[in-house]
Amino acid sequence: MFWIVVDIKDFFKFLQSLIEPFIPSRAYSWKTLIYLSTFSWIMSLLTTDEARDFISFWGWIFLIAGTSWASTENKIKIGNLYLSPWITGALICTFVFGHRTPEEQEAGLIIWPTLSALIAIVPDFLDQGMKLTLPKPAIRQRDLILLASNILISCWIQFYFVAQNWLSEYPTLMSDDFSESAFMFRMESTEPIPPRGAIVLDFMEPLLNQELDNKPWSEVERWLLQPQPRIDALKKEAIKGLPNVEEDLWWQYTSKISSINSGYNLQLLAIWQGPRSQPEVYYINKSCQITQTYEQADTNSEATSNETKGQATPVAQVSCQPASTLKQNQAARSQG
Repeated sequence: MFWIVVDIKDFFKFLQSLIEPFIPSRAYSWKTLIYLSTFSWIMSLLTTDEARDFISFWGWIFLIAGTSWASTENKIKIGNLYLSPWITGALICTFVFGHRTPEEQEAGLIIWPTLSALIAIVPDFLDQGMKLTLPKPAIRQRDLILLASNILISCWIQFYFVAQNWLSEYPTLMSDDFSESAFMFRMESTEPIPPRGAIVLDFMEPLLNQELDNKPWSEVERWLLQPQPRIDALKKEAIKGLPNVEEDLWWQYTSKISSINSGYNLQLLAIWQGPRSQPEVYYINKSCQITQTYEQADTNSEATSNETKGQATPVAQVSCQPASTLKQNQAARSQG
């Protein structure tokens, strides 16, 4: 019996040793705030929508205050840099921007370094009575460097989001040359992204075939006399099958026509008028050969007259090459 009592005492001592680190040494401590935050979030799960938002709000306030207090009291740092302001700033930005739109969440990440620096330097400008005071010149210099460096980090984060937005709205920029850029570099990619103009030209090919292939030669020649209105119509129809991007406004689609022995060479051109690294105009071309062939008239048709029976009708045959890569050519400027 004695051994059973001893074992029970040892068991409770073991439990006490596990629980003691989690018990606040005083009521007013950071652990109390963390527990209040946990309690608030548990209670918010058991309430209606209106009460949930109110209780969750205070849960965040307790968490931010408790975490800031804990990281300051325990002197969490890397080298000589205390991390408490940056942990607190991250929690504040998550609280304010966490459940908003992706654009506003990006703004929260941009603000985070600058906000954290302000949290770090504000205590230097307050005395024990929470009144404004001017710190020593050495401290002011340190605070200025800290604030300026974190503003610079915020600028770099914003530049990243701006560049990513450019690349999503202007995917043709991915085909440009960044070798001389001091800020951007191309990462290795197994599948290079084709320029938008090349994609549109490839989508125009089947539409062009529908309009010209196996059509009477006389109709095709009339089409080639004034091709631009039809090129514009084909471009609009092709873009309907593609995701909308801003850069569509910066592509101009035109054509060049030249004669060949058996017909015509129709060169479709997509000219890039948007931002680029070089002064030369960028363009993409797609060559289509329109040749004349002869189709035998249907001799079994009752509608065919005696004069046309057995006669061959000239029709067009269209054959297009794949769109070229993005090119630079000063001469292409004249097409703009």
